[in-house]
Amino acid sequence: MKMRKTFLLLSIPLLSILSCANENIATSALPEISKPEAVQKFNLAIKKVAMEKEPAPERPKTSAELSDYKKDMLLPAAKDLIASTGVTYSEIEKRTENDREKILKWAVQVYGEYNKQINKNYQSQN
Repeated sequence: MKMRKTFLLLSIPLLSILSCANENIATSALPEISKPEAVQKFNLAIKKVAMEKEPAPERPKTSAELSDYKKDMLLPAAKDLIASTGVTYSEIEKRTENDREKILKWAVQVYGEYNKQINKNYQSQN
């Protein structure tokens, strides 16, 4: 039950990100912003996961839950994104006990903070 709750909590922000991944957001008004490489990689991983066909599910899952297959696809980019904040890979493993869900949740938080900062900077320019 606890694992299912963790999956759900992790999946909600990822699904909201995934749902926006293929939309053309009005960026023509935004100045060209150079995203850090780790953010670009995580963003590309999210888009790849959104487009990826999954193998047959091993077990029934809720619609808000990512499969293990898709989580594994996101994991390397998630670790790189977290490491881009100055945290070492060994510290990531130590803090998360190398738990995939904890790593992905942390990466989504970093990604969200980056996007909040970009939005804040944009709004302060206007």
